Amino acid sequence: MLVWLIPVLEISVLIVVIYGIFKSVISYRRNKQDEEHDFLDVIRISLEPKLGNGFVLGAILTELSVFYYSIIGWFRKPTVIENEDAYSYHKTSQLKTIIIIFSILITLEGAFFHFLIQSWSNIAAWVFTILNIYALLYIMGLYHSVRSLPHIITSDKVIIRFGYQSSVELEISNIKDIKTAKEQGGIGEKTPKDTYFAMLHMDSPQYEIFLKEPVLMKSSYGRKKYVKTVVFRTDEPAKMVEELNSNIDSLSNE
Repeated sequence: MLVWLIPVLEISVLIVVIYGIFKSVISYRRNKQDEEHDFLDVIRISLEPKLGNGFVLGAILTELSVFYYSIIGWFRKPTVIENEDAYSYHKTSQLKTIIIIFSILITLEGAFFHFLIQSWSNIAAWVFTILNIYALLYIMGLYHSVRSLPHIITSDKVIIRFGYQSSVELEISNIKDIKTAKEQGGIGEKTPKDTYFAMLHMDSPQYEIFLKEPVLMKSSYGRKKYVKTVVFRTDEPAKMVEELNSNIDSLSNE
């Protein structure tokens, strides 16, 4: 009897989300001089009071990130503000090669299966094609987000991330030690639950940060977990670790 309420509720939620995004865009355009928040940050700040900081907001931001970085990402420069040092991690990664290979495979597979499924169901064929297009946008967006969102170091904090998929913010004072990371056993090897692996498993890890206290790591679709160690790589490993150690020493001497 109340089945008709479902589409009404879905439309209501959609209206709230679109309205919030619309307000965010206006706010963003009015405050372009505020370099501390980019477009997606403004949307998050605007929607958080309405949707909370859980799965719903995480899912919306992830989907927006996919389209934002897959389209705008071609022209977007890395996000860096004053008093921050940025360290890229995509130039020496195998990510670009993986993206190219999977893009070719997804395109060929999409075309082949579209015509194959179309002989059975035209609707199913187009649903499959749309999913393939989304998968293509996702991996393209991931690459551009990795290029646009570098690791960041300030005098008291460090942000380690892997594009829009995941990130963690660490207080410099909470870092216990930084060591050369151990090589992983292979693609099938499981990462410890309390470790944030901020890179492709196909790449070789460079350094591992050990923390005094666990911190919250955020990933796509609003997923979160506490981690005690952070494994990462960067295009300038020696320089980045030197700066981290320098900041640790500076804080310890205060």
